[in-house]
Amino acid sequence: MRLFLAALTTIIYTAPLAAAHASENNAVFCTKLGELAGRSMAARLQGKPLADLLQVKFDPAVHEIFQTVILDAYSRPLVEGENAWVKNMSDFRNAVEEKCQSSLQK
Repeated sequence: MRLFLAALTTIIYTAPLAAAHASENNAVFCTKLGELAGRSMAARLQGKPLADLLQVKFDPAVHEIFQTVILDAYSRPLVEGENAWVKNMSDFRNAVEEKCQSSLQK
């Protein structure tokens, strides 16, 4: 669990997270948000408690959106069947990245 939280924290703090940078680096920002989405879904699939992820400290500029992505990962219906693990992670990550790109282009 500590390794997961450390990796999540690294992604969060190494991305250009200030709101002013988001408009200049849309692709990078949305990619990092997608990575967070994938890791959040992976945590859910591994049985990690939601409360553990919600305790991670985020940059105040993106705290709300990151919390929303984590909550979304835990409330989204899961796909079952062959390759379900990969499908759940990639579908969620792609959905978050697409929504991010769409919202920043408006």
